Amino acid sequence: MKKILNTIAIFLLMGFASSCILEDVEPEYEVVGAVGTISALTASSTNPQEGQNVTFSVTIYSEHENATELRMNRIASGNSTNINTKSFATWNKQDSYVETFQYEVPTATAGTAITIQFELITESGFSVTRNIVINVQS
Repeated sequence: MKKILNTIAIFLLMGFASSCILEDVEPEYEVVGAVGTISALTASSTNPQEGQNVTFSVTIYSEHENATELRMNRIASGNSTNINTKSFATWNKQDSYVETFQYEVPTATAGTAITIQFELITESGFSVTRNIVINVQS
């Protein structure tokens, strides 16, 4: 019986000692240069006609650092052209935000695919992008 109690005591002591060691090894860290997230991106139509207005809804959040801007860009031939920018004077790190953008499909684009990019930028200048393609009907 004494041998069983000693064995149990040893296992308990090992468990206690290993939990103390793990606690001391766990590093503390500070997030530097955090990146926000574009969690959802939708368009009112992905097959619009020329001249039609398309509404984009963008769900964003940044939980470690304030976001400063959300940009809507058009990507063509590998080049990015800014269409619209929303700046944020205040930011709540605990909330997500839904922003909407309007885009009028240009004339002479029938039969083409237009790539629209959304770029979320944080205070430290880091950014994340998400693209959506709309196919202009003939």
